[in-house]
Amino acid sequence: MQLNRPQSTFFIVLVLIFMLAGKVSVAQIASKDFKDVTNKWKDIIDTLTKNELVVGKNYLSILPIVGYAPANGFLIGGAISFSRLFGQPPTNLSSGMLNFQVTTKEQFILNARSKVYLTGNKWFLQGDWRLLLFTQPTYGLGINNSEFNKTHIYTNNMDQVGDDTLAEPMKFKLVRFYEEGVRRIGDSHIYAGLGIVIDQHFSVQDERLDTVKASPGYFITNHFAYSFKNKFNPEQYGTNGIKVTLLTDTRDNISNCYKGYFASISLLNNIKIGNNSQQSTQLLYDARYFLGLSKKNPRHLLAFWSWGSILLNGNVPYLALPSIGWDTYNRSGRGFIQGRFRGLNMIYNEAEYRFPISKNGLFGGVLYVNATTASNYYNNLFDNTAIGRGAGIRMQMDKRARTNLTVDIGLGADRATAIYFNLQEAF
Repeated sequence: MQLNRPQSTFFIVLVLIFMLAGKVSVAQIASKDFKDVTNKWKDIIDTLTKNELVVGKNYLSILPIVGYAPANGFLIGGAISFSRLFGQPPTNLSSGMLNFQVTTKEQFILNARSKVYLTGNKWFLQGDWRLLLFTQPTYGLGINNSEFNKTHIYTNNMDQVGDDTLAEPMKFKLVRFYEEGVRRIGDSHIYAGLGIVIDQHFSVQDERLDTVKASPGYFITNHFAYSFKNKFNPEQYGTNGIKVTLLTDTRDNISNCYKGYFASISLLNNIKIGNNSQQSTQLLYDARYFLGLSKKNPRHLLAFWSWGSILLNGNVPYLALPSIGWDTYNRSGRGFIQGRFRGLNMIYNEAEYRFPISKNGLFGGVLYVNATTASNYYNNLFDNTAIGRGAGIRMQMDKRARTNLTVDIGLGADRATAIYFNLQEAF
């Protein structure tokens, strides 16, 4: 949807309210969550009034999902977030999420993601498993991809797609299996290990593609041009990678960190298996830093996130190239439709101010801004930047696991706006 002047005024007022709320709620550490509220309504006395976590106990938060998103249309589904301590302190808290959705854009989405610390933090395991029956437009490579499109697309009928002439609708199915295990080196916070990274795209339908030159709708899409140039089958392809990772993690909580940092760097070697994949090597990194602003209330903090993907050699299939909204938890690029920016190489940066709103810790808020750069064959990585910004509200679902229900509004540089519902923080 487009952002008009009344929407812009509403957004400014919302930001001012958040900033004032953040200033008046500095005196008390979080003490209530949604369960406390419902227990009070039901006149139930909860004997577990302390914030300490119990080893071996699952802390679950369940969220029915009914909503709308530009990339999905109207959707219905559910999400389950879990947290668990697998060992006595100093074992870190583990977390995971399972969600499923069906949408009016003929999508079926099933995701399972996990971050698990085993006893004593000796091993750290990360998983990202997906089954998608999906529809989504793509927009070419790079940030200023309108110029890229003008160079590469030939058509006799641009009016057939309506106002969004850059959108190239696609249908595809995706099976993803990412699993990684790293082991702590000595008594340090440094880990090293290996992972398996598999993406298989099949039944790919490039709906705007028309290769018949005599046709009035003759149109060569970015996906087809890229696949043809790099000798990929445009209807089916995949990546089969071995990932070597070095990381460090001092966060006090994976789901909702108040202090600490996380940084990882990986070398991903995609292996050619069969006729529908190619060899390639990518350098990947992910860095997060959390800076507390108040000793009295740790929910006042600045959070920073940066991730990137650099293609060192070889070719990666079009839909497997780095793209906003396609990170592990689909949280990057708030303010833009998922997949709006894609590149041979990509760098994403985000900063967020988090603060409490209610004194009892039930409600909080965030203000954020992000910046995306991506390269194509004609523009380098930092030639153009796309800026997104927004604000959000948080409701604490589980104070022990620090699980929040998050609702964000995002505004993009192309005047797009979107609302996001999730469990757990964006990063």
